[in-house]
This record gives sequence, C-alpha cells and structure tokens, in this order.
Amino acid sequence: MNSLQNIFSRLLIFIIVFLSISCKKVDGINDQNEEVHAVSFKFSGFTNQISPLLGASKNNTKLATTDNNQNYSEGYLYYWSFNNDNLLPDIKFNNQLIPSISYNNGEIPNTFVNSTYSFENFAAGRALTFAGAKEIIIKMPIKDVLEVTSLGFDLGSPGTGPKDFELYYSIDNGLSYPTLAFNNQFGNTNTANQKNTYSYDLRDIDFGTEEFWVKLIPKAGDRGNSSTFNENSGVLRMDNFHLTGIAPVSQGSNAIDKIYYFLFNMDKADVVISGVSEMNGDDVLDLAIPVGAYQVCFITNTSNTELLFPANPTLASFYVSNLFSNSKADIFGYTGELVVAAVQSENIELTRFFSQVKIEFTDVRGLDQVTKIVIDQQHDPFFYAPFNNELANPILDQSSIESIADFSANKQLVFNQFLGIKNDIVPLSYVVQVYNKDGILRTINLSSTLKNNMQLVFRGNLLDGVDYNNSFSIFKNEVWDGEQTTDF
Repeated sequence: MNSLQNIFSRLLIFIIVFLSISCKKVDGINDQNEEVHAVSFKFSGFTNQISPLLGASKNNTKLATTDNNQNYSEGYLYYWSFNNDNLLPDIKFNNQLIPSISYNNGEIPNTFVNSTYSFENFAAGRALTFAGAKEIIIKMPIKDVLEVTSLGFDLGSPGTGPKDFELYYSIDNGLSYPTLAFNNQFGNTNTANQKNTYSYDLRDIDFGTEEFWVKLIPKAGDRGNSSTFNENSGVLRMDNFHLTGIAPVSQGSNAIDKIYYFLFNMDKADVVISGVSEMNGDDVLDLAIPVGAYQVCFITNTSNTELLFPANPTLASFYVSNLFSNSKADIFGYTGELVVAAVQSENIELTRFFSQVKIEFTDVRGLDQVTKIVIDQQHDPFFYAPFNNELANPILDQSSIESIADFSANKQLVFNQFLGIKNDIVPLSYVVQVYNKDGILRTINLSSTLKNNMQLVFRGNLLDGVDYNNSFSIFKNEVWDGEQTTDF
C-alpha cells in the first residue's frame, strides 16, 4: 500500500512539474493572451556559399590511405571562383592541403578580369586569365579522399584566343598524362568571351594516389568568325574550376551556416524574440510574432565559428561581433523597424557586415623560404551595436590569423575584417610576422582607414628590410567594383 502511495505521489509531482514547464515564457514572449501573427521573412542580397561536402554514405573503393572510422561526405573537394583576385580556392576539403595553378613550365598566373560566368549559388565576379598559354597545370592534393567523381570548369576567350583544348590528367605526379578528352571545341566562336561549360566524369579512373593533376593544352580550334589564333598572346579565360568527390568531413568545410534573428518590442521591454535557424535552400524564415512595433536585426553567418552576442540581449545591450581568427567568415545582416498587425510577408535585403583586407606580395624571389605568416590586430576589436551608439566595447579578442601556404605560388593573404554597418571611416592597424623554419624573418606594421563593404589592399615586398612606408602601397575599393589609390 505504501509503495502504491509513493508511486502516486511521484506521478503527481511529475504532472505538476510538467505543467509548470509548459507555462513558461518562450523566446521572451510574455504569457498574456496576445494576438500573434505569422510573419514570413524572405532574405536576399547575400552570397550563400556552396556547401563543400553535401552528405553521403561511404563508398567501398578507397583512393589513398583512409581511416575507416571517419565520417565521409560527398561534394566539392575544390572550387575556385577567382572572385577575390587570387589563386586560393573558395573551397578545399582540407585546409592543410595546398593546391596550385601554373602554366608554361611553372609561371604563376596573376591576371584577373570581370566575369559574367555565374555558377550555382556563386555570383559572377572575376575570372583567371592566361596569355599565350601553351599548357596549364592544376595540381590538387587528394590525400584521404575516398573517391573523385567529377571535374568541371568554364572557359572563354576573345577573338585571338584559343577555341579548343586538349585535356589530360596525371596520378603519378606528372610522369605520365593519360588523355581525358582530346577535342573540346568551344560551342560559340562568334562571340568574344562566350561562356563554355565543361564537365567530366572521373569515376572510372583508378586513382590510388595522393595528388590529382590536370593538364590543359589550348588549341586554335574551329574559329568561326573569330580572328586568327595567336598562340603567343591569345588569352584564355577560366572560371568556376571545381573537383567533386567523397572525402572526410574536416576543417575545410563551413561548420556553421545559420541565420540569427533578434526582435525587440519598442513598447514592451520584456518582449524579446530571438533565436537561430539553419539556412535552407529557400532562404525563408517563418516566425509567430505578437502584434506590435519592433526594432529588428537579422544576421547570417557562414563560417567555422559562432558569432559573439550578449547572453540575454535587450534593446540597449544588444551587439554582435566576430573573432578576428574567424577570418573567412561571410557575415551579412539587416537592421530596421517592423510593425506586425496581420499575417504578412517581409522582404529583407541583407548587406555585408565586413570588409575585405588583402596583403599582396611583390617579391620576385625568396618567398619559398616563408613557412608561416601570423597577423594580429592592433586596433580595438570591432563590434556592432545597432540600437545603442553609447555601448562600451564588450569584446576582448586576442586571437590571431595564422596562414601556412605556398606563398611563392599564391603571393597574397586575404581575410575578412568584421565591422558591422559603419558608414564612418575607422582606423585599423595590423602587425604581420613572417616566419621561416628557424623563426621570425620580419615584422611589418600595416595601418590604414576603412569603412564597411570596402576592399583594402596592402601591396609591397614581404621580405624587404626597409620601413613599411617605403615598401607598401595602399589601394582602396569602396564599392567592390572601383578603385581608389593612395600612395605613401
């Protein structure tokens, strides 16, 4: 009997606890009987990055030495958009691997032009060009890749450029080059720089190697109405170069692809609707919101690190920031007012919350001895508090950007500097430490001014022992498609 009473007592306690939890406020919405409406937000204006690895089951055929206990996904092993005017891939499945692009026995291409060649979720921007290329070689490490499935890219050329090419591959570091496709005639030869898209199935190739090389040999091809082919100066334009396959899920992929939302009721301070949602293909967010007027902030984050927010945000205490080390983060956002009075749909145009900083090296020789570059910010960490201009800086960030790469092949560093929406120019400064295998080679101080949604370029010799002001120039692009130059 006592046992039965104990069971009944425990059951009663459980019911009371359950009911008390069920009556708690959710997302800061009070428990009064308020009229609530469905509001659908449709987002635009931002770049939704291609997912490097899309999720797939393991394949039974291995390429190289792999760990059977690893999680594998299928998607882009490498992808180059060239939109940042460099040879760094937008996507690589493992950040520690260093691919390369060269032509004519080791020359490094460094010319980029405007491009209309869009690809999936990547907007058209820039393309890589080769003048007088006899052969182009792209080397891609594929260590630990389980399977390589396809190769693709877009090509175009002006009147005197090539209209055809031969395509070969190597799985023995260039000792031999079996043919992948001998004839690849352009489809439209009458329009200069017309986009020609190529894709090749690689699943029948028995790799069993740690590197995959691709060799492209331009040819005159059928010319149509185009000019005579000039093999010494004819230009070939390349864009959207990509390799797909199945590989371990690693630090090369973006672990975070989220949208954060904050809605602060302007009349009721206790009504705060906040949360986070995974980005989806429709870029739509549906929320149930009580009637009222709100200050709102939406932020998207595509990166490997969470953003910084206050634990319990209010209108006065709200801010957002990003760690300096999370230097590849694509962060877009919107702030404004919203009035909810009925079921409604809102179009939200997001804008960049960051600017791009590029350090270009003009050294003719010596970069092969550089093993590592570390960048530290000397200015106060940036944060964005859209609803309180007087908020004291809440950010303590002592993180650094560390880059290990083939600097003789990719003669630059590119990172995103988080700012929020700052229409006023702000000062910034960095300390750059250059290492070789024995230690620090040189320390460089860089400084300039910047506002949001700009491109800033520091250009000079990395290894010169002269003062910064005599070795680096500064280039500012305020609208991402123009350039303002300031020389020291």
